[in-house]
Amino acid sequence: MESKDDDYWNDSTNKSFNFDEDEVAVLEVPSASTAANRRSLFGEDTASEVHFANTQQELPLSVIISDEDLASLLEDQSRCEAPLPKGISLEEEVKLLRRRLQECSYAPSAASVVAKLVLGKSCSLEMFRSLGEKEELLDDAVASGSGNAILKVVLFLERTLKKKLFYRLLQTRPEAVSHYVNYMALRLKVTECTDLLVFLGRHHEASLLQFSIYVRSTSNVEFKRQRLKKIYSDYFSQPGANSFYAQLVANYINLLEFQVSEQHAPNAGSILDRSVLETLHYACGRYKWGDTAAATLQSPASPFKLAEAHAVGAPQFEWIALNERARANAWLDFEHIFERKAWLNLKQRKSFTIHIPIDRTILRLAALAAPEPVLNNFLAKVDDPARRLGLARRVGAKKGVVDALVALKDRPELELFRDGLEAGTEERFYAENALKSLNNKWKSDAIKLIK
Repeated sequence: MESKDDDYWNDSTNKSFNFDEDEVAVLEVPSASTAANRRSLFGEDTASEVHFANTQQELPLSVIISDEDLASLLEDQSRCEAPLPKGISLEEEVKLLRRRLQECSYAPSAASVVAKLVLGKSCSLEMFRSLGEKEELLDDAVASGSGNAILKVVLFLERTLKKKLFYRLLQTRPEAVSHYVNYMALRLKVTECTDLLVFLGRHHEASLLQFSIYVRSTSNVEFKRQRLKKIYSDYFSQPGANSFYAQLVANYINLLEFQVSEQHAPNAGSILDRSVLETLHYACGRYKWGDTAAATLQSPASPFKLAEAHAVGAPQFEWIALNERARANAWLDFEHIFERKAWLNLKQRKSFTIHIPIDRTILRLAALAAPEPVLNNFLAKVDDPARRLGLARRVGAKKGVVDALVALKDRPELELFRDGLEAGTEERFYAENALKSLNNKWKSDAIKLIK
């Protein structure tokens, strides 16, 4: 017995979905009732949606692609990518292929070839044989502004022209030179880049290019040092060379020589090919700060000499020396870092000189677990007593707190701070003596006022 489901499938009034229906039916414009039903189901279109739909329909093609590029695409597709018509005889197909071959046998214009290069299409440049044709091709490539097109044309000219003619073409086209030099430099073709720049009279750029390439391209310090010496001799030591760049190269050679001379020293580690600041860290750790002889200060191993030779600023030098000596717990060396000896009235005196913020220095010393006497020494250099008090409390320097309160003449706060110190300690005695001194001074000032 057939079920109701079977009746449904056997009934001719029920139409199944036909996948072979004409596409026109799918694109048929819905009737007004259908549109009304759709609006009732999904809601009315908002004004922004309607405006967006109208904008999409009215968007001109020229906004998406320029007329010139569109014409190039259509011309190229119609000439080379059009399929052969179906249903033609073999003779007609041969005639059509011969006609296309005849059309392609004509040399295309430089503009059409550059247009293909701009679009990223593969094409041969071998049909440009004369010097005039190649020059026109290069000019069109430069005018296009496409680095890809310019580079392809330049590499073609390099391969098909003598070097002298090739350089002459590039001489008046700096855009082409820029792309070519960057391309060759990335491939470490130093000789080719240097020859071109020297021919163009750009000697400084040629020397700096060699310097930068040899600095980056090898980790062999000895080979690098020899090559840089030759560059310095060939370019930077010549008359008319840029003095700034010459000094830069000379300093780098000296740095390499210092690193080579120190590589076998005890605790040297691997300082080869390190930066100036890394080398300065090593020099500050190895230097004997107590030796202040003039010969020692001027020796190549002296941190002062190294910093001076490589133009390391005083704040940078002091910060490196402070951190390096603090990590070594060499607190007495700070005297040689921040104190300068000077002669005044035939007497030698020491003056404290610091180029880094004193607040930051004190906080850094506290973070490096500096002893309290060292902290107090730096706290005494803070001119403002209120700021000194805040810093002393922050780093836990008790004597520094006492000195700041004395400078502020704050007896109540000093008494309160003294009472908080443990009895019998050095800090407690120091606070009591400071309080007595402050009281005596207060009494003396009061007597003077009475008189």
